[in-house]
Amino acid sequence: MAKITLRKFHKYISLFIAVQLLLWTVSGIYFSFNKIENVRGEQYRVALTEAPIVDSPKLEKLDFESAMQIIEERTILQPQTIEIVEDSQRGSEYRGRKLPLYKVVSISNEGKEINVYQDPFSGEIVAIRSAQWRVWDLMWGLHIMDWVDRDNIDNLLLKFFSFIALFTSISGVILFFKKS
Repeated sequence: MAKITLRKFHKYISLFIAVQLLLWTVSGIYFSFNKIENVRGEQYRVALTEAPIVDSPKLEKLDFESAMQIIEERTILQPQTIEIVEDSQRGSEYRGRKLPLYKVVSISNEGKEINVYQDPFSGEIVAIRSAQWRVWDLMWGLHIMDWVDRDNIDNLLLKFFSFIALFTSISGVILFFKKS
């Protein structure tokens, strides 16, 4: 019967966890080199010089033309098309937002396509989504090991791999100082 030593166990468990450690490292590097304000699309918003007028909640949706005009006034984007989003989809760009929403496909000054999500009753811009946000979202899903919804940081897979990574690190330090 083969004897399983700490060294052998460490070697194979390290091989097992190496891919996830690489994903954690790569996504962590990506996060540290990208400002969250840019990921959220704050650079596309126009700073309001006066506080927006808060009306009582409207019972009717804004017409498409008014909604697009608000996007023009409150962002530096050029609205192109608009559609209404009424159904929630797992892992969507607008997840966690109250529906319905207007999705206004817009173009930036650099020619990039940007999705602006807007409350159809108040006209409030609730989210701005760009290619940079989509890459961030993908990296976040890989980082927290929630590949579908990309929201659950309390999942068993993440906890399991975290403990394996901790054990691998500790056993590596022990083996470094242990005489063969």
